[in-house]
Amino acid sequence: MNPTLQLNLSQQLKLSPQLQQSIKLLQLSHLALQQEIQYQLETNPLLNLVDDSYFEVNDQNDSLADNFQKSSTKSAPESRDNSQSSQMLSQSYFDLDQSSYGKGSTTISDSYFETLMQDSVGLREHLEWQIQMSSLSRGDMEIAYYVIENIDDAGFLTVNPEEIAVQIQEDFMHEVEADEIVAVIHQVQQLEPLGCASKDLQEFLIIQLNSMKREAASQQNPNISLAVKLVTHHFHALQKHQYQDLIQRLSLTELEMNDALNLIKHLRTQPNYQFIGESTEYIKPDVLVYKLDNEWQAQLAGHSTPHLDINHQYADSLRKSRNPTDHQYLRDRLQSARWFMQSIQARNDTLKRVADWIVHYQQNFFDNGESSIRPMRLKDLAQDLDLHESTISRACSDKYLQSPRGIYELKYFFSNAIPSTQGGEWSSKAIKNKIKQYVNAEPSRKPLSDIKLAELLNQEGVSIARRTVAKYREALNIPPACQRKLFTNS
Repeated sequence: MNPTLQLNLSQQLKLSPQLQQSIKLLQLSHLALQQEIQYQLETNPLLNLVDDSYFEVNDQNDSLADNFQKSSTKSAPESRDNSQSSQMLSQSYFDLDQSSYGKGSTTISDSYFETLMQDSVGLREHLEWQIQMSSLSRGDMEIAYYVIENIDDAGFLTVNPEEIAVQIQEDFMHEVEADEIVAVIHQVQQLEPLGCASKDLQEFLIIQLNSMKREAASQQNPNISLAVKLVTHHFHALQKHQYQDLIQRLSLTELEMNDALNLIKHLRTQPNYQFIGESTEYIKPDVLVYKLDNEWQAQLAGHSTPHLDINHQYADSLRKSRNPTDHQYLRDRLQSARWFMQSIQARNDTLKRVADWIVHYQQNFFDNGESSIRPMRLKDLAQDLDLHESTISRACSDKYLQSPRGIYELKYFFSNAIPSTQGGEWSSKAIKNKIKQYVNAEPSRKPLSDIKLAELLNQEGVSIARRTVAKYREALNIPPACQRKLFTNS
């Protein structure tokens, strides 16, 4: 086959460098934007920051109330919502126990420094350090690393031994028996914190009880033996609080059962109780909401709008140079600086327009709370602001709004619409808030079923099916009625 030359014509849509930069800056969070500005200032001598306070680090005299923890940000007010729930932070940077300080003394106790060390070292790093100090063989040590790698932040093992064997096979082309992996898992479970790499809560409770049994071997405590028996062979009955049935089946007295239950209830429910999963990140709101002339208004926070300008002194010195290379460098850097300043301004303008629209549309929310939030879609903003939905999404990504009701992620205000029997629509978040209110006010001995919750919502004008109520209830981490009743009577 002979090589040939062919000429093809095609059309392609390419983004200009300036447009690419604008899109990149629009979706950055405040911290990421600050880092990008710092990078541009360091690499482009023609770019100048007018207000140096933009990069000032907050000291202890600053108001700590303006800083919020990202992991606890109120991106969704429902305290039991897994996907969007979080609470507004009410503490400052460091939540120190007063017992860490001596009375009338400024000396910090050793427990404070231990806490700082725990915060700086993660659970997996702590376990790996203990493995390195152990007497395990090199092969078992490698298996232990794979076990620790598959532990979640709570300390539980997320895979079974067979899956770990497959991982080792794929990485090292070496076959390891599942029994050998199980033996190493048992070794990891005895490290500190005790019980890490447990497959579930039942196994973790058994590990704790067996440890207590070994420590109290000389005392022969019958309560520990009974507790081990209950957790090992009757765990599901314990979960369902079928205590009377267990008393009859095992020929126990109520006193023996109560002693064993008290022992079990004082056990920990997850192995990791002292090491944080991720380092705490702090955020500042990008938008401030305030009330003026009986109407809620939005404005960009002062720290989110840096004042940039061209370094004219440096530009003038380059203009006077007779070196052509200097002139080319000047033109490139000057154009880059102007593009960057325009991109920052475009970002602020877009964010302000989006925030104004959201605050104007959600006036009732800021007046009355979560129960009055209106359904809102990206398409609604895109049509009214004449922007693309992807632009709206980027503008709301990692952006936060501070109001008298707390701090919220802008994405929180977007929710699906549920039709109302009285005309109009309900927000799915408002319905979840209603369900939470009903459950909190329900009779303790007669909790509301999903059917009853659907009936109450229909009386409020919400056209909703029982299965949808069940889905929202599960999203709020609310157990079904039968379990709520059992928990209340336990």
